[in-house]
Amino acid sequence: MSEFRPVPATDREACQRILQYAFAPGKGPVDPDPDGDWPPSLFDQRGLYDGDSLRAVCKLYFLETTVRGAATTVGGLGAVATPPEHRGQGYAADLCRHALREYREADVGFVTLWPFSTPFYRRLGWGTANTYRRYGLPPSALPDHDTAGRLVRLDADDWERLRRVESAAAAGTALSLRRSEAWWRERTLADWDGGGVPYCYGYERDGELRGYLVYTVADDADHTLSVTNVAAADEEAHRALLSFLGRHGAQVERVALQLPPDAALLHRVDDPAAVDCTVEAGPMVRLTDVTHLERLEWPDSDLACTISVSDPLLDRNDGLFRLSVSSGTATVDPLPAADSAADLTVDVATLSQLAVGTHGADAAERLAGLEILVESVRAPLADVFRPAPVYLDEFF
Repeated sequence: MSEFRPVPATDREACQRILQYAFAPGKGPVDPDPDGDWPPSLFDQRGLYDGDSLRAVCKLYFLETTVRGAATTVGGLGAVATPPEHRGQGYAADLCRHALREYREADVGFVTLWPFSTPFYRRLGWGTANTYRRYGLPPSALPDHDTAGRLVRLDADDWERLRRVESAAAAGTALSLRRSEAWWRERTLADWDGGGVPYCYGYERDGELRGYLVYTVADDADHTLSVTNVAAADEEAHRALLSFLGRHGAQVERVALQLPPDAALLHRVDDPAAVDCTVEAGPMVRLTDVTHLERLEWPDSDLACTISVSDPLLDRNDGLFRLSVSSGTATVDPLPAADSAADLTVDVATLSQLAVGTHGADAAERLAGLEILVESVRAPLADVFRPAPVYLDEFF
């Protein structure tokens, strides 16, 4: 019987070897790094044990964000790894099941992750939360705007100013992070992944910070400037930041940006043909408990329906539920299996996408796992489960 528990200092090297093989095998069998805090400060290190043998590991993050306009804490499940000699035996799925239970016991209703394989985590009940656009272009393709403010160099000591801009720029966007001081210092503005210490520049107007960029410059053939984080509280700040990037033509030959799906960069440049643009699937999201729908803020609409939910990992989410929404408040009641017929069926991945706003009811029926069985619930379901902007951009 496997046991899910914190990884003690005595198993630190074994844990690091599993992570190194999973995420940096090209380095070869290097010795673990003995430095740094244990347990780590930004996350809780967990392991799945068979007796005293460590079979799989993961990191549990607790992230400040919003869902449907309300501040909330979501889980960030990171660095799920199983050594090759133990793969194919169900340890990863068992690890995820235990992690979801720990999050639920901590009153965390949603868990996000960046998948190594979207199909793998889809089978475990996660659904894609958002897509993003990846752009590549020469600096000369960016517009040069004349703006009233100035660009200033920033560092981790400016984290409170950066956080205010971050919050203003992401207002109304679900799963957008509200980074803590520790996150700014140890992750966003640190060389945590070996890619170099990032630069951070901000756009100031009348002494107030209105936008910022976080980026690195690679020592490659194109000296690529890669923007890892960008936020603008207004249009002028957005224009100023793009102009700032465009002024690097003497140093870099290529600028790379990751932006939200509604970014209009191709409309902001004179020559869209000079821009490479790809759309990619981003992080995934999952409910820990169907009854967490009661914690969310809903539109002032009425809905009463019976839902059949399928969940491959958590039995408590697998079955019939009565969902009622009135005056912006939801109630969810589990029902006996033979109590009534379902008005609709949905898998937990699609229900999670509906809950955060990735899909409205119409899109969930066309694109995901929602099946409406009783026509009379279609309109009220669409009124309650309205789509909303969703964008989580920081990797963990």
